[in-house]
Amino acid sequence: MLIEDIKNQVQEIRIRNGLPLAVTVTGKSVFVSNDGQTSYNPGNAYICSKEDIDITYSLITNRSVYAHAEEIKEGFIRMPNGCRAGISGSFSNTGMIYDISGINIRIAKEFIGCADGLSAEYGGGGAVILGPPGSGKTTVLRDFIRQISNKGKRVSLIDSRGEISASYSGKPRYDLGFNTDVYITNDKAFGIMAALRTMFPQVIAFDELGTEKELSGVMDGFNSGVEVVTTAHIGCIEDIKSRKVVSGLLKSGAVKNVFLLSGRIGETPLKVKIEDVIV
Repeated sequence: MLIEDIKNQVQEIRIRNGLPLAVTVTGKSVFVSNDGQTSYNPGNAYICSKEDIDITYSLITNRSVYAHAEEIKEGFIRMPNGCRAGISGSFSNTGMIYDISGINIRIAKEFIGCADGLSAEYGGGGAVILGPPGSGKTTVLRDFIRQISNKGKRVSLIDSRGEISASYSGKPRYDLGFNTDVYITNDKAFGIMAALRTMFPQVIAFDELGTEKELSGVMDGFNSGVEVVTTAHIGCIEDIKSRKVVSGLLKSGAVKNVFLLSGRIGETPLKVKIEDVIV
């Protein structure tokens, strides 16, 4: 068993067939031995087996692969507590997986108040939260949604993988505020349009703006007077210029606030001037 200090910091658990058991702590891979000790050296680590993969897969699907069929086609499995497991292996033409080679369990955590710094800097008009993988974008987005919802804004959350809301049986497990409606759908563009047509939101929020179709939905919302709050993977601020969709969002005028996360919990995000990052 992992020591308590390490356990509380774990972001991911990685189980790979024939390879050392690893956890991600503050963005770095740490290897775990049979007795729960951790080290950056894989030499003494527990070696995962095919049986470990099979048992883990059975547990995370709650022994019902069929119930998770659509998620599996997208390469992940959603769990009731907001955690999400990515799966690697061989995918068939129908999108189902076999010969699973690895499972990466991302540990979802709720940090009430982690968006305080962002909220203090937010002046309305929509926002995009930028940062590299593991920098806490989803966690900050979740708390920001809670805060603006509790301030009276009607929020429609498009939660494509269920990890923002941790919804299960129609009920979010995380606190998203008093005025938030949740859509669970892999098609974010559809979710945006459905919310605009039926829920009359003042804010539409979703994770990871990635496609031009999603950007089109955002623009429809912007033209309807709705604020947009989203995130995007960015390694550094200079990357924005090479990210067509993110750059298009900033040029569109649909968001007036850009925040760059450092990845350190409790640190106020850097507010970036839009004119400094687009050409």
